[in-house]
Amino acid sequence: MRASVGNVQLHASVEPVMSRLDYEQNALHHSCLLVLLRGVGPSRARILQRAFEKVRRVNNIKVTDSSGTVRTIYFRFISEHPVEHNDWGDFQTHRRLLGLVTIGKFENQPELNELCRHHESLKVRYGSTLYESRAIFFGPDASSSDPTNHNHNDDISAVDNAQPELQAIKEHSSSTDAKHKDARLQDEYTTPNNFKSQAFFYREHDNCYDLETRVGDFLNALFWVLESRRLERSREKAEKVSLLLAPFEKRDFVGLDMESRNNRKRCVGRVMKNLADLSLQAGLLDDALSLYHNANETLRSVGDSLWVGASEEGLCAASAVMLYPQMREIETLHRNASLQETGTSPLRNTPEKWRASDATKKINTGNASTNCADAITSNSSSCSSVSSLLTNNSSASGTPTPSTSSSSSTSTISVTPFGQQRNGELPGNILKPEEITNYYRKAIINYSKYRHAATIETEAALKATRICIEQNRPLDVAMFLQNILYINLSISESERVKRFEIITELYQQIGYQRKAAFFQRLAALKHVQQGSQAPDWTQSYRLMLGSFTGYLLSLDPLEVLENAAGWPSLQIDLVQNLITAARRLGHSALATRHMTFLLQTQWDNMTATEQSEMAVQLQNLSAQCEGSPVPLVLENGTVIPPANLTDLPYCIEVVVKDLPAHLRPQRIKIAKADSGPFLFTPIHFNSVDRRDKKKDKNKIAFLWVQNDLSEVCVRLRNPLPFELAVTDMRLLTNGVVFESLPQSIILQPHVPTNVLLHGTPIETGQLELQGYSTHTLGVKSNCRLKHMRGRNLPPNYLVDVIPALPRISVKTSLPQTATFSNMNKSDIVVTSASLTLYNGESSSCIITIRNESNTLPLEYLEVSINSNVEQVTQKKIFHIDEQALQAQLPVAPLGTLELALEIYAEADFVCPMSAVSLNSSANGASAEYGASSMSHYSSISTSGHASLPLGISSPQHRRQELQNVGARSTIAGAQHSLAALNLQPGGAGGLSNTRPFQLAQNVEAQIRLKYSGGEAFVAGFCRQCAVSFNLEMLPSVQITSWDVLPAEIPSQFYLVLDVSNLTAQEMSLNYTDNKNILIEAKESCRVPIPVDRCSLEQVCAARAAEVAENLERELCFRTQILSFSDALSKLCSTHIADRVKINWLLTGSDIQGVASLRGIVLSHGMVDLTTVSPLQWSVSFQDAPVQPHSEIMCTVGQRAQISINLTNQSLQPLKNLVLTIKFYQDYLNGMENYNLETRVAISGPNRITIPVLEKHEQTQHNCSVIFFTPGRFKTSIECVTKPQQSSSISIRPCPGSTNLSQLETLPASSFDEQQAHTWKFIPPIEVTVVEQ
Repeated sequence: MRASVGNVQLHASVEPVMSRLDYEQNALHHSCLLVLLRGVGPSRARILQRAFEKVRRVNNIKVTDSSGTVRTIYFRFISEHPVEHNDWGDFQTHRRLLGLVTIGKFENQPELNELCRHHESLKVRYGSTLYESRAIFFGPDASSSDPTNHNHNDDISAVDNAQPELQAIKEHSSSTDAKHKDARLQDEYTTPNNFKSQAFFYREHDNCYDLETRVGDFLNALFWVLESRRLERSREKAEKVSLLLAPFEKRDFVGLDMESRNNRKRCVGRVMKNLADLSLQAGLLDDALSLYHNANETLRSVGDSLWVGASEEGLCAASAVMLYPQMREIETLHRNASLQETGTSPLRNTPEKWRASDATKKINTGNASTNCADAITSNSSSCSSVSSLLTNNSSASGTPTPSTSSSSSTSTISVTPFGQQRNGELPGNILKPEEITNYYRKAIINYSKYRHAATIETEAALKATRICIEQNRPLDVAMFLQNILYINLSISESERVKRFEIITELYQQIGYQRKAAFFQRLAALKHVQQGSQAPDWTQSYRLMLGSFTGYLLSLDPLEVLENAAGWPSLQIDLVQNLITAARRLGHSALATRHMTFLLQTQWDNMTATEQSEMAVQLQNLSAQCEGSPVPLVLENGTVIPPANLTDLPYCIEVVVKDLPAHLRPQRIKIAKADSGPFLFTPIHFNSVDRRDKKKDKNKIAFLWVQNDLSEVCVRLRNPLPFELAVTDMRLLTNGVVFESLPQSIILQPHVPTNVLLHGTPIETGQLELQGYSTHTLGVKSNCRLKHMRGRNLPPNYLVDVIPALPRISVKTSLPQTATFSNMNKSDIVVTSASLTLYNGESSSCIITIRNESNTLPLEYLEVSINSNVEQVTQKKIFHIDEQALQAQLPVAPLGTLELALEIYAEADFVCPMSAVSLNSSANGASAEYGASSMSHYSSISTSGHASLPLGISSPQHRRQELQNVGARSTIAGAQHSLAALNLQPGGAGGLSNTRPFQLAQNVEAQIRLKYSGGEAFVAGFCRQCAVSFNLEMLPSVQITSWDVLPAEIPSQFYLVLDVSNLTAQEMSLNYTDNKNILIEAKESCRVPIPVDRCSLEQVCAARAAEVAENLERELCFRTQILSFSDALSKLCSTHIADRVKINWLLTGSDIQGVASLRGIVLSHGMVDLTTVSPLQWSVSFQDAPVQPHSEIMCTVGQRAQISINLTNQSLQPLKNLVLTIKFYQDYLNGMENYNLETRVAISGPNRITIPVLEKHEQTQHNCSVIFFTPGRFKTSIECVTKPQQSSSISIRPCPGSTNLSQLETLPASSFDEQQAHTWKFIPPIEVTVVEQ
């Protein structure tokens, strides 16, 4: 741009120039009145800062002129202003200082006099251009200056602070209060006589409610003075105007004819341009635009390049005021620190992102969005829009010419965020956005012709840059900024550095971070360039640190590693220069930190040689100051984040170890409450919590315990070519307090090494394992897992730490085994025990438990047993007295507890039925017992007893060893006798030449101990250890055959057993309370045992259980329905097993035991003899109740009345009953005679049928009998059920169409209809017939 200039005017003499550049100027400042706001006096209390903010807040006022037009006048407050800048006030009126406001604080009269002197000196200094001035003085409080007014001030303060809702009333009365306070201060303190300015007095802690109003009045006075000057200038005649000059032009016009045509036009053009400046400041934008255009044409015609450039810059400023009013609002909000984040422009906050197209608006668009400026800001502090000026200008011009919008993006203006709605079109002579850039370019070319206007040229370029930023023209911004570098300015080195900093800031606003960093680093090098007398390493360090962003670096190494962008060679060079600057400053800690930063961020971008050299250099730097992983705060407040050597050493793997198995905490299981009949629901309760838990992939499944040593395994590798010493290596945790133990190790080059890190959690809660800390190469580093790149590691590990749990040691009274068991959870076994017993023998084991904890009591102890046998059998083998155990709790610290374990060698003493015996008995007894009963026997005989292991109880192991002990024969019309009884294995059928067989059995068990105490017990946690127990059980006694016979009384029956001694010693067998028998080794014997019959209540309970089970099967659509005979058979078997215990003793020793009949199988006939009859008999003979074994006398020929009452005692009805009465004679030799037609005659039926006998229903049958001959007669009274014939395939109704009562009735009514039962009145009635 400057190269195109052909005619450059040179001046040999030195002319006055501006001494300081105003880098903060923008185009809208042309319309502002300049006011100097200065603090005077030595005191800078906080109250003064509040006053400064209140004054700055009044940056514009609204004034109504004589024509009724409302103008918005803007003011710019500055803190410094060189006096020589006022000389350029004719060239550009916005450079002229018009107002002065000073703020000071005093405590006494001399201090007040000093403040007044400072104020007057400033007035004298700027007196050539100053219009008005004000002084704001803050005096001492009334309490310190006037004790008599203390109570009054306190009352006022209390009222002001007590009721915020009276704010409006306080503001209304603030002026009156201020007058009283001013009067009081003026009475106490007086200003000097030479002080001619107006002063405002306030107390030190006064709220200054009327300060803004007074400042507004002051600014209003400035405006009217300016307006009067404008009017005076506008009334000057063209032929009488004087020539306005820039400061350096005074010698250029000495001796020239000022009456020439060109000079007269020059005078008129310059005055017209000056009037345009005044109009722009006075808020007359349309007039200013017209005057700027006219002045530009006039001055261009006479070749006045300097003032042509000024008029072109004025055109750009006037157009920018209309097009970009938001620039003024951005500046206003930027001054308020409290609104810094929300009020700044998006370009300032995020320079990388330009505004979207929908955030701008074309010039000719009349539908602007309405906003709420009046609701957001007050009249004294709101930023006014140009709508009123546009309306007035449109009406004044008559026919405004709307500007057309071009197709380019530069023909749009930004929508005013807080402005009012535009009611009219923009004036026709306004510059379009793209024209503003061109006019600025022309103005800069004109300024470049004058070397004394270099400052004006530079400021114009900066203003053009900010306009281009607003227009989203980054290339034009770069062009204007590049032009600034070629401007030859006679400025100091500090000003040159500041120029580079401003260029950096503007480049950052358009997102040119790389260029911004270049100029920032150039400024840093300027501070310490060669030949500098006093190199400023501090500023150099600051600027280089600030250029990190442009090189895509960050002070935080983690951000650099995450972005992984930029130019590594440039970044490494920059960081090395930063290290040099830190070393020259003497900050060894900073040098060490930046070297650590370099190794952490650029490790992958360096060769192996460079890595080794940098590591050695870091070691040398850290020898002067050790590196630590804490932030470093510079003097200017900049925080240098910590840098960590996460790759030195290189972490390959991290494994969190669980506690030893016997020390691992477990949850104490609590029985779940019944949630109802619904097992599944589609409603997912607490589904959010479950989803959150699934997200915690780094959550460790196991738990750690407070005060227990924990372990983490870390696998490391040394990437350097020399040994790397790592000391003080600890775990990094967060959350609960964790005491980490240090570890030191020397890593060989390129060799993976496992390092075990230990620590103890001190508190309870969630422990976050973040990584580990190291001390290597003189630097302490916190190596966190989330910062380790290129490895499949989670960001952290979360471990729950529960309260402390006690520890125990376990001993037993039995010898230990050579090896532990192979059962599940064998890792929790802490000791072992072994024992050998005969089947049925009992023993005990004392387990001693010691509480090894020093502080925690043992409050909870749960003992459970797990073995390789079924749960039912296990409960019979092992038994622990829970009440005795709980009585010993709690166990004090270091106390002991003894646990008695009772052991019983449980076995199947009843020999199961073989398959051959089953088949023979099924063929012969199917009609008698029924298919259901035989299927029950089949299931038992083929699978063995369910409670014993398969290898021991399965009948397949015994089928070739079973011995036939005879055959049972039943002869019709004959009664069983014990002498003629033959027993079979299983009680039915025949199988010859077999013998019982029983094998030894090994039982492996674990006595598991769950224990807890303290807070962990309250929280529901415990530990678990186990004792491995090996039990060997040897054969002892076995029941090979059995049968059931009726007893002499109806409440009992005889159980006849064949018992075999399977030991190698003589055995003494006790089968009743007072009966014993000796059995030789490997021999057998037969014993009868009287047993009480199964009561009717038990039968009813079994019937109810069978009904409930069948109902459940029906509801579950199961096809197999249990019959009542199955349930009754099980009941009778259990009844016998509970009441019959066979005690045995091996003679010559103290080995003894008990054989159980558990699992005995009964046939249908045995079941009828085992249970009490469901019929209750009541028999009367000759109206006298018949008692058992009573003697009844009768005479020959006499009619005897027999009355029989039957009562159904069962819960279900009995169907198809046949009651029969028979008389017979018993010859006591096994023969019975029923052919008594010639001896006995019965009057009435002796055989009746009862279709249904409901539960608890009674029926009676009466008949008469006449005996013809004397003798002894017996009466057999029996009731027989007839089985119903039914199809083998039964059809069940659907549960959905059958009610519950039907389901209850269906299996109950058919439970034994297919079985034949016979119930007799026992004992038979004996009648002795005598002659008359």
